Amino acid sequence: MTRLLSLALVVLAACHTEPCPREVPVPVAWTPAQPAQAPLPGRTITVSGAAEILTAPDTFELTIGFDVQAPSLEYARDDSRKRAAALLAVVARHQIPDSDVQTQELSLQPRYDNYEHRKIVGYQATRALTLTVRDIDAVEAVLYDMLAAGANRVDQVQFHSSAVREKRAEARVLAIEAARDKAKAMAAALGQTLGAPLRVEEVALDPWRTPTMNNFSLTNDSTPQISETVASGRIKIQANVAVTFSLAEA
Repeated sequence: MTRLLSLALVVLAACHTEPCPREVPVPVAWTPAQPAQAPLPGRTITVSGAAEILTAPDTFELTIGFDVQAPSLEYARDDSRKRAAALLAVVARHQIPDSDVQTQELSLQPRYDNYEHRKIVGYQATRALTLTVRDIDAVEAVLYDMLAAGANRVDQVQFHSSAVREKRAEARVLAIEAARDKAKAMAAALGQTLGAPLRVEEVALDPWRTPTMNNFSLTNDSTPQISETVASGRIKIQANVAVTFSLAEA
């Protein structure tokens, strides 16, 4: 008993002079929580399709005008008004509706000997009319009568179709069908079957570049008009689409 008491006193004396040992915590490495991985997207295939409809135009837009040069402002103005009235008389004679006639250009300005001294040597009057003619047989007759009445310029003759909206809608449907046929063939070559369409978008056509007609569909739905001297031909109405389909195992 006496020996045990002595040992206890020794231990207490040691703790009094030096810190008693404590349990040291073991460091634990911290790992940030990993975000749940997004599921991988399903297998898809994206293809393009194009279609072109050739249709006969049924409206003809004519832009006809004149330039008049005169030594005085009054003479240039009066001659311009006289010619303009004569051209509008031709319009009335051919029974072209008012809604199909528009003054496209109207100017009256001085002419200079050069741009350095800016000396006025006369005046120039300019006018132009844009007409919409709906009878191909009347196109050449209107042009001739306009020139005979005082026009000295035929700026352009353009052919249009009044059914552009309907034809473009048809072209879109044909383009989608072309894209589906293309996707089916490609999926079969890969041992897959074509699923539902996941995305469809219309691809804008670049007017300065010839469109790439992938899996092209073409239709020709009308007969062109031919008068004694003018042939209407056909105009192109195009549509391009891109479609993404899902794929499944065959």
